[in-house]
Amino acid sequence: MKIYYTCDCCGEAFDVLEVENIDENKLGFDCLNSDERRDILKYDALTNSLKVLSLCDACIEELGLADENTTINYGFVH
Repeated sequence: MKIYYTCDCCGEAFDVLEVENIDENKLGFDCLNSDERRDILKYDALTNSLKVLSLCDACIEELGLADENTTINYGFVH
């Protein structure tokens, strides 16, 4: 199965993996809830491939998210 990583910000494809079986733990998908899975992971049964929406390095940098001290404000208080 091919796994295509596409930037959710700019739309650029930035990585492709070829795997026999998807190991959700190794790929980090095990920590996603059902809503996140629906938004981020797109399975195509016709091509037996998975499209993963993420952010490319250029967009991470452009959005100012590369700094380890950066926090994202979602507009609500915990």
